[in-house]
Amino acid sequence: MKQRFGIAQALLANPQLIIVDEPTAGLDPAERNRFLNLLSDIGENTIVILSTHIVDDVKELCTNMAVINEGEVLLTGTPTEALERIKGKIWRREVSKEELDQFDASHNIISKRRSAGKPVIHVLSDNQPGDGFTAITPDLEDVYFAELFGKKEAVLN
Repeated sequence: MKQRFGIAQALLANPQLIIVDEPTAGLDPAERNRFLNLLSDIGENTIVILSTHIVDDVKELCTNMAVINEGEVLLTGTPTEALERIKGKIWRREVSKEELDQFDASHNIISKRRSAGKPVIHVLSDNQPGDGFTAITPDLEDVYFAELFGKKEAVLN
């Protein structure tokens, strides 16, 4: 309710620009959807700048985006363009904890996480990086990690 009230207050002045910072953090899924719809409606007549770490919000709401790290703009464009840049270049594999260092040394790992208790790595590569890797459809989180970890030259070439 506080977020919606703040937006309502801002709209009273009929602004040309609204900047929101992490607007859906802490919201349950239903309220998050309502708030994203509200921001989308506002964005039809007003420029809305969304600052967030929630990449799903970017995908659902933004027509243009930028990835910024420590004040440096790493990527600009539409979410679709960003995804196209890494299409066919993201590979997934479950590994053991003991294998992580070996894969770190030999592959261009852009993210590591646990899934059902097992380590899962995402690798950026133009070609199939080895046995056990599966090509996956990239998401904006993959775009973010590919850019953040200095892999621009591999992604953008």
